[in-house]
Order: sequence, then structure tokens, then C-alpha cells
Amino acid sequence: MVRYESEILTVSFKWIKSTIKEEEVRMLDELINRRAKEGWELVTHSFMGGGAGNIARGILLTFKKE
Repeated sequence: MVRYESEILTVSFKWIKSTIKEEEVRMLDELINRRAKEGWELVTHSFMGGGAGNIARGILLTFKKE
């Protein structure tokens, strides 16, 4: 049976443009590598950009494991 699990990695809010800092890329790599060591495979990811009045921004990652 395949099991799926999703996780949100919060990234900083920027008023002008949607970018990601080098430190946040490093955090993303660490999360993916940590899950891989636990036997999880990255299936998909999506950037959640937060609109006007909604300051939450993040990267939604979905992993799967047999």
C-alpha cells in the first residue's frame, strides 16, 4: 500500500515579488533529503503565493512511501 503525506515549508513574505532566499532553498533541500532518508519519495510540489490580505506563503510538498 502506498501512503502519501503532505507538508508545508513556510517561506518569507515579500510585497514586491515572489522569490525565495538561498537560506530557504537550503531548508527545502534539507527537508527533501531528510524525508528521503526516512524512505519518502517527493511526488509533487507547489508554491502557495498568498494574495492581498493573505500573507502566508509556502511550498506544499507531497511525499509517498510504500
